[in-house]
Amino acid sequence: MDRRESVGEACVVCGQRDTRTLAFTRLLDGERIVVCGSHKLAHRRSERIASSLDELRDICRDRRAG
Repeated sequence: MDRRESVGEACVVCGQRDTRTLAFTRLLDGERIVVCGSHKLAHRRSERIASSLDELRDICRDRRAG
């Protein structure tokens, strides 16, 4: 099994496909979701556990895009 199969295809937040940057995070129900390293860090630093993909995307939204 190569890394692409073990991690997934792309970050669910930004679509990043570089398998060297992909990781997992978990939703509140325990579901493992593929994210890039930046969005994994943003989720962890938010100190909130997203309950859905939409909530995860909101947590990780670029706050500078005002």
